[in-house]
This record gives sequence, C-alpha cells and structure tokens, in this order.
Amino acid sequence: MDVVCLADPLPAGADATRLLGGKAAGLVTMTQELGLPVPPAFTVTTEVCRRFLAEGWPAGLDDAVRAALGRLEAATGRTFGGGERPLLVSVRSGAPVSMPGMMDTLLNVGMTPAVREALARESGDPRFAADTWLRFVRGYAAIVLGLPEDEVNHAAMHDDTPAGLLAAAGRVCALADRFGGIPADPFAQVTEAIRAVFRSWECDRARVFRDREGIDGTLGTAATVQAMVFGNLDERSGTGVAFTRDPSTGARGAFGDYLARAQGEDVVAGTHAVSGLEALRSQLPAVYDELLRHLDRLERHYRDMCDVEFTVMGGALYILQVRVGRRSPLAAVRIAVDMAEDPTFPLTRREAVERVGAETLQALAKLGGVDPAAAPIGRGLAVSPGVGAGVLCCDAGRAASLAARGVSVVLARPETSPADVHGMVAAAGLVTTTGGVVSHAAVVARGWAIPAVCSLQDAVVEEDALVVGGRRIAEGEWVTVDGTRGLLFAGDCRADGAADIPEVRLLRQWAAELAEAGPGDGAAAAPAGARPVSRFDVLRALGLKGLAAAERVAAVLDADAGAVEAELRAAAEAGLVRETPRGFAMLPAGREAVLEALAAERAAIDPAAIDAAFAAFDALDREFKALVSGWQQAAPAEADAAWAAAISGLEQLHARLGPVVAQAAGLAPRLAPFAGRFEQALAAVRAGDRSMLASPLKESYHTVWFELHEELIALSGRRREE
Repeated sequence: MDVVCLADPLPAGADATRLLGGKAAGLVTMTQELGLPVPPAFTVTTEVCRRFLAEGWPAGLDDAVRAALGRLEAATGRTFGGGERPLLVSVRSGAPVSMPGMMDTLLNVGMTPAVREALARESGDPRFAADTWLRFVRGYAAIVLGLPEDEVNHAAMHDDTPAGLLAAAGRVCALADRFGGIPADPFAQVTEAIRAVFRSWECDRARVFRDREGIDGTLGTAATVQAMVFGNLDERSGTGVAFTRDPSTGARGAFGDYLARAQGEDVVAGTHAVSGLEALRSQLPAVYDELLRHLDRLERHYRDMCDVEFTVMGGALYILQVRVGRRSPLAAVRIAVDMAEDPTFPLTRREAVERVGAETLQALAKLGGVDPAAAPIGRGLAVSPGVGAGVLCCDAGRAASLAARGVSVVLARPETSPADVHGMVAAAGLVTTTGGVVSHAAVVARGWAIPAVCSLQDAVVEEDALVVGGRRIAEGEWVTVDGTRGLLFAGDCRADGAADIPEVRLLRQWAAELAEAGPGDGAAAAPAGARPVSRFDVLRALGLKGLAAAERVAAVLDADAGAVEAELRAAAEAGLVRETPRGFAMLPAGREAVLEALAAERAAIDPAAIDAAFAAFDALDREFKALVSGWQQAAPAEADAAWAAAISGLEQLHARLGPVVAQAAGLAPRLAPFAGRFEQALAAVRAGDRSMLASPLKESYHTVWFELHEELIALSGRRREE
C-alpha cells in the first residue's frame, strides 16, 4: 500500500509509525481514537520513499495520489487546483523517529494566480490571498527548486500591502524561472513537493542529526499531504506550538508560543518575535480553553509530555501534529517523577525509572552553575538549562571546525535553522537573538542537553562578533551561557560542583526499591490473573534455568505463581521434573518432551522469518559480548570509566534490541515476556547495581540475553555448537 488515507483503518498488523512516520501516526491516533479536530490527510509511505531513493518515482503512484486528493476534496467540500472554494494542501515530512526540522515541508501547495483570486473573493481579503501566494512561491523556490535562501529572501522583501506582496511574489517567480520555474499545474506541484520531501531524507543536515541520535539511515521518511488551514486568514487566526509541560524545567502546565495571523513556519523557524500561550488566552479565551482540554487528553493518552502543533482559523482550532516532546535532562527527571507521583496519572514508578537513562543522569551531573560574583552582560529566554562556556563563534561551519579540534565553542546566531546543525551538535552553549521557546534552536538544544538562551535582548550577531547592549564581543573571546536563568556572561564564569536535584535522589531510591523487590533477587511472582501459560511454557523456562522455584519460573513467564506451581507438580507426577529442596529440576523425559514441542513450534514458523530474527540478534550478540568483556576486563583504576562506558553502550544496544524482541515474539508469542525482563534488568543496571549486568546467579541482563539466544537457536533449527 503506497498511499494511506488517514481516516481509514490501517492494514492488520501494520506498524503505523514505521509505515506512515511519526507525524502521520499521530494524526491517525488523533483522528480515529481521540476524535480531535484534525484536517483530513493522506500519507505516501516510508516504503515508497525507500523505493524512490533507490529506483525513482514508482509507476502508478500518480494515480494513487490523484485518488487520495479526490478524497480530500470530498472531505472538505473544496476543489483542488481551482473553483470558487479552492483546496490547498501542505506536504510534510515525517520519519518514524522524531527529527525536528531536519527535513522539508511545503505549505500552500496548489496555488495558482486563479486560485489566488478565488481565495481573495472567498475571504474578502486580497492581502490574505497575496500573502498566501507569496508564502507558496518562496517555499517552492527554496525547497523544491533549491534556490539559495538569501536570494529568495531578498527577492521576497515587501511593504506588507497587497500590491507589495504580489510584486514580491513576481520577483520570486522570475528568479525561479531560471531554475526550472514553478509549475502552473497544481498536481505537478504536489508530486514535486513529495519528491523534495523524500530527497530531504538524504540531505546533509538530516545525516548529521541521524549520526548524532543513532537513527537508522534506512528508515526513510513519509510524505503527508494534508488540507490546509490558514493561521494567516484574519485577526481571529494564528498558529502555535504547545507542550503539555515546560520542556525546559518540567513544570506542570501548558507551555509554548503563539503568533497571531501567521503560519506554522513563522513560529518554529525562530525568525519572528513570538508570544507565549497567554497571547492566545487574551485573543481567543474559548479557543485557549479548548486547547488545554486537548493537551490534557493527549498527555494522558501518550502517558508522557507531548509537543503539539496547532492552528486557529477564523476562531476554530485545529490540531496538526502531536509527538512525545523532546525535553531537557532536568525536565525529563522532573516530569517522570511528577507523573509517577500523581495518583490520577497512568504512569508507574517502575516506568518512571525506566524512562530516565544513564545519559540523562550524566547530563544532570554536569549542569553546574555560575560564579555568584559574575555579572551578566545579557538576558534572554531560558530555553535549555545548564551552563556552558567556550569561545564565541558566529558561524556554524567555523564552530564545527573548532569543535573538531577540541575547542569548546559557544555558537551565536540570529536564529538557527537545520543548516546549522553541524555547528550545533558539538557546541558547549548556544545563543540566538530571535526565536522563542519552541524555535529550532530551543528544541534541538533541549534534546541534546546544550545550554541555550534565545531572544537575547538588545543584541546583534555580526559576521565575526556579538554585540550586546553596545558591548562588542569578538569571535575567539570566551563567554558563558546560563540556560537555566537565560543569562550570558563574558569570560569563563563556570562554578565547580554538580547540581543537587531532589527528583534524582527520589528516582534512585525508587530504582533501588524496585531492584530489591524485582526478579534480580529471586523473582517475585507475577500477580494473579497474569499471562496464561502451558506446560510447554513452564518446562521450557525451567529447562533454561536448570533449577528454579515455581515463583521464579512464574516471574520470567509473567504468569501467576499458583498456576505455574500446579503445572510443575503435574509434570512431576508425570515423571518430567522432580522437586528438590532448592526448587524443581528437569528430568530426561522432561527434556525430551520440550525438544518435541520445540520441533512442533518450529515447524509452524516461516523459516525465512525466524532466520531473519536470528541474524538480527546475532549481530547484536557480538556487540553485547564485547561490551561485557570490556567492562569485566578493565583494570581496577579504570573501573568507573569502564562502567560508564558499559552503561552507555548497553543503552544503545537496548534500543536496537527492542524491535528484534518484538519480531521474535511475533513469530513465537510465548517469547513476549522477554521484553519486560530486559526492561527490569536494565532498570536495575541504571540504578547502579553492577551485578545486574552480567551475574549468572541473578535475573541479570546477561542472563535474559543468554536465554533469548537459546530460544532463537532452537527455533531456527540450529545447535549451540554452530
């Protein structure tokens, strides 16, 4: 299926996020499950993107896109490409993994001079129609045709009158004609925009971001085509981005930016002076209250802090995107604890502990502070907490070169864009003179734990200097960024000492309690009514353990201990196991029964599918063994550093292991409990229990790994010797 209409049920067994990308998967959830006000849309899938990048535009895709556009027309009562009520669309990128701002999006697609005139008649506002036309031609010239942005921006300068906007659009079109021109055919605009979105998956900024985040480069992006709603329509219109909590500090309450009479790109690009959500509350209080209701519903549905894009058109609210929001390390800890402590919120303490990884805790340990005697030279918005210091640099390319030589750099820009990512990735601090809390700079800085200040007051970034309050700081001079308070200091003003955060202490306490009560110490039994099991399930688990009490077998199977004990006693009466003072042990007849059951299970599984699962696990297995060996063989003086490296490596391996476990459980459902066992072992490791990495006497990560390896060996018809 190349094109999926988001109002339709997905094919059975389809992974919505992998097939449609995170953006469209969120639209499906909001449309089909939550009934939120979402403009209709369809998605050209990630599978098509991968084929396009390898082989070119697929045959038959034009027809599928035309049919899907017809459904948008029916849903909106508008006509694409003409008529008195024309339909315009956005073409948005959306990868399976969040990559904010790294790929391309084009708005107002389907515009022609005739459509512009129809919009002017329908709205009664020629300025709105001219503004939308200019926005389209600017976007098409830069994104699809690849014209230099500075040339496009220069051609697009205007006086904000209808005539000035039309003249600017004419200059942009003339410039675009030198590079192939903007198609007069609205359908050609859509297909070219989809091609541009797909190509942006391989652009330099996306590659840099994927390398930094460890994102699989073979995933591809989807292209979502959605009916436009216009935040630039009138005085009762606008656009914004809202977080369900403060992504910088973790504080409760809606947090974000809003810009009246604007489109979404104006907010996230960081090029406009924006207002907080209070501006929406003042302008349209009923819409603000409706937004709060939707935010609360989304946060509880996703059981996490959400990042939500919205548009208001003529006083009507539309939700355009939802995703689990990127946050600072400080916010990550505070949000996890606050949600777990709220008895009305659907998050357990165990889940809170599992959400906060070692990298987050390490980043928090480095938050530090500023010398109390230091006086700030500038103030702005505190958008990403922490303190960073380095030499000032006003160009992303120069910043990247300096950082590669080991120089600590603070990058200063008027605003950042995806083109600056290569300079941001290694920066010790970030400063911009425009943009708000949801600008590109703010979102990326929080996600990467880079201390950042946006909208620095009374400041200008020159080619080789930052001027703040009349004081000129040249490139190469040291500055300190305090992203917790929104301050800038001259020189290196960092103070020694890590921050003491009560929520971190509480998380560590929970982790220790959970590890003590969990399977690492002898396996607490699963609650009554848990997963039903067969005699084969019980005997196979016992066989892998060698000797175990019923409670321990029940814990690894996520099953009721009483039911497991009943199966073991029945097996003992049948001569398959025997009971000892230390638990149950397998007998030869029991091992034979297990081998027969494994053979029957294997015969019902697609050999190619289980071979693929085995190969995926085998590749990870080599890395895991090297990781454990490297930690175990470290010299005593290097023990702490080796442990930190082991945790970091384990976090990365664990993220890649999840899909493999899911793949295996899809073939043999009895393997489903392995996912929870790995999570519990990892939680104990994160809490500092080093024995839970590789101890053979506990339900350690290595123990669970070994048992899954044995299962995959058996199901693929291999022998351990092989």
